[in-house]
Amino acid sequence: MSKGDFREIASAKIQDKRELVLSERSKGGYTLGQRVLVEEGKKITSVYLKNAIHIDTIDGIENLRDALNVALSEKEN
Repeated sequence: MSKGDFREIASAKIQDKRELVLSERSKGGYTLGQRVLVEEGKKITSVYLKNAIHIDTIDGIENLRDALNVALSEKEN
């Protein structure tokens, strides 16, 4: 069963060789996944981990943003 195509919207480095990636799905909705960058000599390979988070609407992305802003505010105070 095909999960459709994905178009990367944004990414953020969260560890030395790990990124969070927000992608739009061709079949609708969005996916928040993890990408690991694996160095193989001079070549870097992107490996996407299983169990991504599926977000149905832009409202879900906005709710995620709001939750991250709350977490940042808590840590800054």
